[in-house]
Amino acid sequence: MQCNLILEYINLYIRIENYRGLILSSSKQLLLSLTLCAWRRSKRLSLLLSLALGSTPLLSPKPLDDGRVNISCRSSGWYPEPSITWTSDEGRALRPGGTSHSRGADEMFSVHSWTAVSLSDTKLVSCSLSLRSGELKESRVHIQAIYSDSSGPWKALFLTLLISVLLGLVGLILYKYREKLTDCEEGTMGKPENKVVGDVNIEELRKHADEITIDRESLQPDLRVSKDCKILRESKDYNHTGEGFPFELSAFGAQSFTSGRHYWEVELAPTNSPPKNFWIIGVVKHQNFITRDRSALTPSRGFWFLCSDGPRGFYTNTDPPVKLSLTPRPERLGVLLDYDDGQLSFYNVTENKHLLTISSRFSGSVVPLFNPGAGDKSPLRILDCPKPEESAESSDNPKPVEPAESSQPLLSNNSSDA
Repeated sequence: MQCNLILEYINLYIRIENYRGLILSSSKQLLLSLTLCAWRRSKRLSLLLSLALGSTPLLSPKPLDDGRVNISCRSSGWYPEPSITWTSDEGRALRPGGTSHSRGADEMFSVHSWTAVSLSDTKLVSCSLSLRSGELKESRVHIQAIYSDSSGPWKALFLTLLISVLLGLVGLILYKYREKLTDCEEGTMGKPENKVVGDVNIEELRKHADEITIDRESLQPDLRVSKDCKILRESKDYNHTGEGFPFELSAFGAQSFTSGRHYWEVELAPTNSPPKNFWIIGVVKHQNFITRDRSALTPSRGFWFLCSDGPRGFYTNTDPPVKLSLTPRPERLGVLLDYDDGQLSFYNVTENKHLLTISSRFSGSVVPLFNPGAGDKSPLRILDCPKPEESAESSDNPKPVEPAESSQPLLSNNSSDA
């Protein structure tokens, strides 16, 4: 057959619409061998496609619940039908989980295959498609990278939770350590020391007297105070249940101290009246709040006081509290605050006796603390303590006043107010 006739038939073939998609889609690396056959009765052109190399395999990994990874391999545009092979990084053949072939309208083959592997099987998986003539296309995927990517969010979440727990434990330990250290340094009572000494010189103590008044601005609504801010008692409308001491009936002094020695006296038994049974006298860190919870009124939280709780007796607010046997019951109580030496001392002024001393290390401002209790007929009165006249000798050579000791416990603890 003449060459020009063959070319004419080839041009005619290219114009055939049914085969246009084949020519365009297989334009890349497509080898066509067209065999022109003689005209038959049907006058149809018989063309044979001998080879078509498909697309590069697309690998899609997906982690499974059992720890393995399912890898899917897809490719299309093959002719004739290709064969598919799974191999490991060592060249070992892997068994596919399944393989399917399909043929489209353009007579081309599409292939889908999958396999499941674990990290113990191989670190790299290869999927290759090949024709009988030897042409092939191959794609690879690293299993280690898949495991890392899939476990990344969980690892990040686990690490975040672990760090949060560790930080919480560290914070709790530090808080407990600080609380313990605070208790040790700020008011936890030590063991009482019993020592017998002589009487106390109250006149020496009064050399450090300050005029103390009640701070009316911070007064509780259930308390009443006199015009001169010296007399304090519970309000007529206050209804005490009788269960426990009414710690909420506390009032603060209007004077605050950050250094030096300061002394004041409180009357607990007016003339021809029995002594009060319920009261609290001491000092408190400035701007502290009073609650009904006795456990919150500790030296570690800025409270130092002596409490008279009626039939329950006398005790300190330390942890643990120290009970005292004070006989006779004080009618006039003297208080000496030695801020610099860290001591708060109480005296029975009528008997010229030292009752107890609480040792502490104060910081910040502290103010006097008063609580008249509830149920007593007599109020609590802050007394004026005029300083005694000093002799010339005492003026020239002043002697420091040391807290006196008595047969009552000398309560000593090294504590500090935070």
